[in-house]
Amino acid sequence: MICVGCQREIQDNLIKCPYCEFDIASYKKIKRLSAQFYNKGLEQAKNRELSNAIESLNTAIGLDKTNIDARNLLGLIYYEIGEIGMALTHWVISSNLKKEDNLAINYMDKIQKNTMQLEAYNDSIKMFNQSLEYIKQKSEDLAIIQLKKALQLNPHFVKAHCLLAACYMSEKEQDKALNHIEKALQIDVSSSNAIRYLKMLKPNFSVASLSRTAERRPATVNLKSKNISRSSSPQMGQLLGFIAGAVCTFAVLFTLVIPDKTNDLKKRISELDSERQRLEERINETIEEKNEIITALREENKSLQESNNQLQQKQLAMEQEEKINQAESLYGSRKYEEAAELLYSIDEAFLSPETKIKYENLKNNVFPQAARIHYDRGRSSYSKGNYENARADFEKSLLYKQDANYSDNALYYIARTYEHEQDLEKAKELYSQVIERYNGTDGAANANRQLVNLE
Repeated sequence: MICVGCQREIQDNLIKCPYCEFDIASYKKIKRLSAQFYNKGLEQAKNRELSNAIESLNTAIGLDKTNIDARNLLGLIYYEIGEIGMALTHWVISSNLKKEDNLAINYMDKIQKNTMQLEAYNDSIKMFNQSLEYIKQKSEDLAIIQLKKALQLNPHFVKAHCLLAACYMSEKEQDKALNHIEKALQIDVSSSNAIRYLKMLKPNFSVASLSRTAERRPATVNLKSKNISRSSSPQMGQLLGFIAGAVCTFAVLFTLVIPDKTNDLKKRISELDSERQRLEERINETIEEKNEIITALREENKSLQESNNQLQQKQLAMEQEEKINQAESLYGSRKYEEAAELLYSIDEAFLSPETKIKYENLKNNVFPQAARIHYDRGRSSYSKGNYENARADFEKSLLYKQDANYSDNALYYIARTYEHEQDLEKAKELYSQVIERYNGTDGAANANRQLVNLE
């Protein structure tokens, strides 16, 4: 296998990478756990428990964001329940993680090529949102019209089926409400909204019967290639928000009942209040469970980040040490220029105390040799009138050594190259530096004469 930390080939049965000490065991554990949640979500999707599948698959990609199969299946489930925006979101992320041989790309192409269908889905979302506004304004009749239109455009829109059922229940049209609840459950047998509404209409119904019904129902799924023709419900936080919103909606809708039925209204409100309390308890339990998972994942992520930082530090240290070894080999082969260039690129911050001693000793041997070579080459180029090359060599000579017996002349000749190229201001500046830094040398005397001539 290839180590995630250093990309080197290692044995499969190792707990830690022998090169970078990356925690292979923890990494494999997380990958296996993610795969388990994916398999669970896949099985739930086969049984049309789409809301439950969403929760499992979100956990899978929370553990391993590169779990392409889980992300693609999650997109398909959102597509199945009519939430195309969420489906596309997961497929886009999937296609960015894996750009070739990825089913998500095919899914997006098919949807985007059918612009009329895409516009219909978009319009259905707008109509659903408009229906919520009408409910807030106590215009549930207009909300029903909008929800019907939304479902004509997007028949698998589970949230729209559930909200329309709630509206019909408030209007005491139980048969119509039951019809939309059943349609929602045909798509998602684990839809908590639809199940709760069905319990309100049929107190004696059994949740287990839904699973048996789902098993007998012809499925619209094809899982042989991890591919569903449609898919399930929003993320857990959004789902809980929708449930709580639906309870509040009921409270608003039932207040519209005719005044002479006050007692019946009070009874229904009391039932709703009890249901709300039970719901809040379930929400709190779910949030607590999620928080525990999030805390555990954050701690594990923190540990992995620390391990990753340590690996990066070790990797950089290994790179610097490798440069020193290469420079030492070049020095042994009398390739002083290449060795000096390599040593100059080393970041001392990542050197151990022992390696730093070796680095300093090698630098003291290599830099003087390289500086002399560049100075002599610069003189040769200067004498031939090749001022640009001469200046480059003189500058490298000073880069490696500034206190040699020829360093004053190196800086002087750099100034001369600028004077030859008619950059007189730069030449004056450098002549002044020669006089200041190498006072009393031949280079300083020559620089003084040139400066007087230029003045």
